[in-house]
Amino acid sequence: MKLIKNIWWFLGWYVFLYPFALSILWSILGFYFWWRRERNLDKKNWPNIWPPVTILIPCHNESESIAATCTSLSLLSYPDYQVVFIDDASTDDTVAVIRHFLSSNPNFHLLSLTQNCGKAQALNYALATSVTTSITVVIDADTILTPDSLKYLVAPFCTQPRLGAVTGNPLVVRRMNILEKLQAAEFASIIGLIKRSQRVIGRVLTVSGCATAYRTEVLKEIGGFSSRTATEDIDITWQIQRHFYEVWFAPQAVAFIQCPSTFKEYWKQRCRWALGGWHLLRTHKDIFKDLKWRYLYPTYLEFVLSSFWAFVFVLGTTYWFITYFFTSSPTGFSPIPAWYGALISIACIFQMAAALFFNHRYDPKLYRTFFWIPWYPIFFFAFGALTMVWTAPKGLFGSLEHAGRWKSPKRTVLGR
Repeated sequence: MKLIKNIWWFLGWYVFLYPFALSILWSILGFYFWWRRERNLDKKNWPNIWPPVTILIPCHNESESIAATCTSLSLLSYPDYQVVFIDDASTDDTVAVIRHFLSSNPNFHLLSLTQNCGKAQALNYALATSVTTSITVVIDADTILTPDSLKYLVAPFCTQPRLGAVTGNPLVVRRMNILEKLQAAEFASIIGLIKRSQRVIGRVLTVSGCATAYRTEVLKEIGGFSSRTATEDIDITWQIQRHFYEVWFAPQAVAFIQCPSTFKEYWKQRCRWALGGWHLLRTHKDIFKDLKWRYLYPTYLEFVLSSFWAFVFVLGTTYWFITYFFTSSPTGFSPIPAWYGALISIACIFQMAAALFFNHRYDPKLYRTFFWIPWYPIFFFAFGALTMVWTAPKGLFGSLEHAGRWKSPKRTVLGR
């Protein structure tokens, strides 16, 4: 009995200290990134001649959001770019909306696939048939790029020959309900800080699939995008880095995105992300067979620790509920906030304050989400842990064939 109590004591401290330490680490490394690589970035360092760029946009039933995307792409301040919309057998009015923009934008093109093949295969088809430029940019069908975002994505390629990809800075555009406000805080204070921190360490876990630029020859060298994963953006990041190319984060390349507005869509999205994480652990575990990939070990092991934390948190909380109702001495992790919960909330507030400082010039209204930060750990940590545990059987043991088949999330017409 004493041994069991000691194990629970140790695991309880792990559940508390792991997210607390990550929050502090992200904030410190994020500040270092801002100080060294972000605060004094000058447009004068941009190249005199911009390379031609092809923008690929895979679409599947995107009629609610594609018009806003088309409009933003027609306003980019970039001298030479082509846009290729890849319709993956949509059953709504996506094609009709895109065709409306083709006549007024001669650099817009449409590829219509007759059979749904998934995002990865759709991108590979376009990559093989429609891309002749040295830089390929992939954005989601609901992504709104700011006029200068494309330049910020492309500029690093002009001076860094070993650069394989540059990922943009996703910010939530709709913040109407509580869930959207919480996710706006997440993308700024979690995702943005994580990418800044990982760039300081040297390796990025994943690019943002909503807006990333790739060196075209690198994409072709690694065989394009994989359909054997639920998240092709995670896999392509690792493939690029395993071929000894770098992946950078450009916070100035702002990409406004839509986030799930209902808990049902939020759950589906996070389950897909978690599933992609399990697929990462399966498909890239062989990095430990050769020391030449040792620079990827910390990022891989950090994800393993996060997965372990998810199981400990969920099982410990479940065990606490069981022992609370059926025994006189509850054991496990109480979900009732205590002093450690207050410390985590304080760390999150500190983390969000850092994010506000870094992102205020990209998102001046971000401060309005600050009120929701103390509540955010419930969503980021608790929901994240639940989705990791829920998807573990399928992620670890399920078939990888056609894992990349997609169903577009529910979109909302901007302005409604």
